[in-house]
Amino acid sequence: RDGHQVMIFVHARKETFKTAEALLEYAAKNGSPDDFAQEGFEVKAKYSAQVSRSKNKELRQLFASGIGCHHAGMLRPDRSLTEKMFEEGALRLLVCTATLAWGINLPVHTVIIKGTEVYNPEKGGADDLSILDVLQIFGRAGRPQYDSKGEAIMITAHKSLAKYLGLLARANPIESSLIKSLPDHLNAEITAGTVTNVKEAVTWLSYTYLYVRMQKNPLIYGISNEEAE
Repeated sequence: RDGHQVMIFVHARKETFKTAEALLEYAAKNGSPDDFAQEGFEVKAKYSAQVSRSKNKELRQLFASGIGCHHAGMLRPDRSLTEKMFEEGALRLLVCTATLAWGINLPVHTVIIKGTEVYNPEKGGADDLSILDVLQIFGRAGRPQYDSKGEAIMITAHKSLAKYLGLLARANPIESSLIKSLPDHLNAEITAGTVTNVKEAVTWLSYTYLYVRMQKNPLIYGISNEEAE
């Protein structure tokens, strides 16, 4: 209603369209079904022909309402079209998965994280959204080239509230995840001829962020203080 654009981050592809539908139903019940389509009429006209030719049913269905969905299951042309329409104001609300948080800059004033439980294939069950992902998503709001300020909202379970408040307040340093796939990366360097002996392997490792964090926080990576010294 203030003319700002909003992005809602969900954690499953199917949840994008379900969330968009739920918001439209809620708006209709409250007597304001056109809340998300109050602006951008001229820009919408520019894209209406492209949208009508899209094979994505959800894209065509939501377009007139000023809402879009974005996830990795969409065809690349449909994702690109959605990004362009949001960037130019044809869409006021974008419901997307976290993959978009690591992509291009978009003119979003407010970001909302809908839930913080995500599926972890390594654990075979639900896990908390990492603080790195939270900060990356929050960083989408109010990008300097588009806005002077932004708003970030997180919807989470009460049991997780204290944890996230503590992490956000402390602003913990970002640790490296290279250790999980270090053998694969090192083998790739050996195959490419970049690393041909142990000395070169040590030199290569010294250029990584993992090396920096190992020196700063060795215990996190299974190195005792004695070994670090």
